[in-house]
Amino acid sequence: MLGVFLYPNENDGPESTMERLCDLLFELSNEDRLKILDELRKENLKLSHISQRLNFTAQETSRNIARLVDAKLVTRTTDGSYEISPYGIQAMRLIPAYQFLSINRNYFYEHSLENLPDKFVSRIGELNGCKPITQLLDVFGNIERVFKEAEEYYLYIGEPLGLSSTLLLVAEALDRGVKARGIEPIDYEWPDEIRESVPKETWLKIAEHKTQGSLRQKYQKKFDITFLMNEKEVATLNFLNPGGEFEYFGFTSTDRKAVEWCKDLFEYYWEKVE
Repeated sequence: MLGVFLYPNENDGPESTMERLCDLLFELSNEDRLKILDELRKENLKLSHISQRLNFTAQETSRNIARLVDAKLVTRTTDGSYEISPYGIQAMRLIPAYQFLSINRNYFYEHSLENLPDKFVSRIGELNGCKPITQLLDVFGNIERVFKEAEEYYLYIGEPLGLSSTLLLVAEALDRGVKARGIEPIDYEWPDEIRESVPKETWLKIAEHKTQGSLRQKYQKKFDITFLMNEKEVATLNFLNPGGEFEYFGFTSTDRKAVEWCKDLFEYYWEKVE
């Protein structure tokens, strides 16, 4: 038989899957060990260099390195330095998701990710660059800026947000060649006060862009998330509260990863909605 490599089945040992998980989480729950792993992601280091960089005692460094080596998160090289293992690298890549949740634990104590697709929940760490929105004026300021500064496109999921002045900015964005797509509630209607305060020409312009295809809309009944974004910024990103409703106060970001996360999620729903 040619070139068959057999790897031991780690599940055959006495240690259960849950025990392995708990062991990993225990090692990663220590702030000092996390700092060491973070330094070793940058470059291989000897014990003395780790101690100097992190201002740890030699004894503390040696003890923590021994634990990391035993947990297979770190390995010793032939020159006596230490490097993070491929297993350690993967473990560290998963930490941003827990960071995002823990930093915003008060928000997620009352808001749910439950209905989001698993593949986007697993990428939730990409939202680490988001900032919470706590003022209503910031919400509308972000919305107006997204329309004003859009050069390529803007996307939204949920009820159209903003004031009557926002619709004027929408028309201006479409007039300068911005492409727009949105997924709205199937039974949404603009409030009468907005309909009456927006000039008829503006409504006609928006209707014309719909006809031309530069503004495309789809409709559905239920939403797992709402947001508005352009190619550079997420104006407002909101998750469900326990009552199954959305609030204005969520997150905003200009971070590239957060923008990509929202864009990918939009495309997922856009393809899914008929």
